[in-house]
Amino acid sequence: MEIAYYSWAFVTGDPRGYRESVVLRVDSSPTEGTPIQVDKGEVVPLTMKLKRLVDHTGHHCTGEEAKWRNLRTFRLVDGTYDAPMRSSAFNRAVQDAIADAFAYARRLGGQEREDLVENAATGSALLAEQTGNDVSMSSTSVALVPTVAAYDAV
Repeated sequence: MEIAYYSWAFVTGDPRGYRESVVLRVDSSPTEGTPIQVDKGEVVPLTMKLKRLVDHTGHHCTGEEAKWRNLRTFRLVDGTYDAPMRSSAFNRAVQDAIADAFAYARRLGGQEREDLVENAATGSALLAEQTGNDVSMSSTSVALVPTVAAYDAV
């Protein structure tokens, strides 16, 4: 089920507070102060106004079904929905991007990295000339570029 609500982190009516989330868990026990868990990880108490966008069967809600009302007025049925939290999906995407970057660097071999070292050395020398300082380029500026061994160690 997908719902829409306004986050309490913003003033009422502020368009930045509008959220659309997937309901991951429903616990209708009377002792539960926050009976639903959403994929964005925000707290949705019984007094929060929300509306249904998509029901549990996948039907897009319109008209009377999609009115803004308090969570406590809905008939809640216990259950869970297997979907990733947004934070875990983002974490997985970052890990995949890093792995892809290392794989691409491994495929390039040493040729392009040597070009980077030469460009870094030339750029540092030009910078020293432009500033008019009599600073010679140190060996540490070249050592900052990773070597082939650094990529193979991963």
